[in-house]
Amino acid sequence: MQKKINEFLDLQKIDLNIAEFEKTFETVPSKLNELRNKIDFEERKIINLKEKIESQKLELNELNLEVESANEKIKALEDKLFSINSTKEFEALQKETGDLKRLKLGIEDDQIKLMENLENSQKNLDENETKFDEEIEPLRQEIDELQKNLDECNLEKDKLLNERGEKTKELDKDLLKTYENLLRNKPPVIIPIIGESCGSCFIKIPPQTHIKVLQEEEIVLCPFCNKILISETENND
Repeated sequence: MQKKINEFLDLQKIDLNIAEFEKTFETVPSKLNELRNKIDFEERKIINLKEKIESQKLELNELNLEVESANEKIKALEDKLFSINSTKEFEALQKETGDLKRLKLGIEDDQIKLMENLENSQKNLDENETKFDEEIEPLRQEIDELQKNLDECNLEKDKLLNERGEKTKELDKDLLKTYENLLRNKPPVIIPIIGESCGSCFIKIPPQTHIKVLQEEEIVLCPFCNKILISETENND
């Protein structure tokens, strides 16, 4: 029985290594997604700011054209004032000129506000681009390293699975079935006793169970956590 247990202890070493790789597969992909989402988010912020700046520039250009148009109309009306003899027509032209000048002042106020907004947008863009270069861009290298680690883990896991497949062909089928059933609750499956207690759940095992473990004549399960129990000496061997 001890020889069989030793064979399964070798199998358990493989399963423990596989379990470690499984932990990597649980954590690394989520970390990769987190980093990629962070990069995408910061890139989108910069793209949105650039689009906003372009929109503001177009709007400012339209206001400039409106001011130029107002200036031309005002000049044309002021020139026309000198050739008018009718008081009524003169007053009408004066009113129209005044309305245009007030309209122009309103447009110029919008220009000032828009230029301030444009300046703030550009400042915000510069800050975000600096942050991206200093803090976000290096994340791409971290992603490459994590992906490389994940790929290597996949290769190592495949090797271990192949090794495991070959090893299980040589093992006792009944014991393997018991082992595989217990493995569903994650390794380790074979646990040494510590003193008079199970090395997994740390509950003191019944004396009769303890004796059976020391006799090493049969497979003994912990009555509390269902792990396969072996003696400390057997584990050290």
